[in-house]
Formats: sequence, structure tokens, C-alpha cells
Amino acid sequence: MATFLAFLALALLVGACYFIYRRSMASADATDKNDLQRFMVANRELHLQRIDHALWDSAMQIASGDEGVARARYIELRVKQMKSEATAEAAR
Repeated sequence: MATFLAFLALALLVGACYFIYRRSMASADATDKNDLQRFMVANRELHLQRIDHALWDSAMQIASGDEGVARARYIELRVKQMKSEATAEAAR
């Protein structure tokens, strides 16, 4: 009986790992091939302090004033903004 329970626990663990793996691969497939470029552009904007101030204010609000968190949120928001701009441009 103990062997069966150990096998069942192992099967559940493997199933959970597989589920997590598939979800991570699905999100990786959903990313655009230009995402790395967009992240680099957003990071460069932050580094050179050439930021979109409205987006920065949104990031600071999300981060509750924590500048480190706001930097990460700004990059995420900026990448989303660049993606939507690219989508709108492609639709024309």
C-alpha cells in the first residue's frame, strides 16, 4: 500500500511539473520574436532617461512609489505599448 501511495504521489508530482512546463512553453510561444528588441529599447530609454513620462507615472503608481519596481513595470508597459503600436501599424 505504501508503494502505491508513493507511486501515486510521484505521478501527481510529474503531472504538476508537466503542467507548469506546458504553461511556460505556451507563454513563450505567445511572445513575439521582436520582444527582446522591445525590451532592449525600453531599457535603453530608462538608462538614457528618455522615458514616456505618462507611462512612468503609471508605473510609479503601480509600484506604490518603489523606483526599482517602477523601472520593471515601466519596461513591461513600454513593451506592451510598442507591441500595440506595431500591431496598429501592421493593420494599416
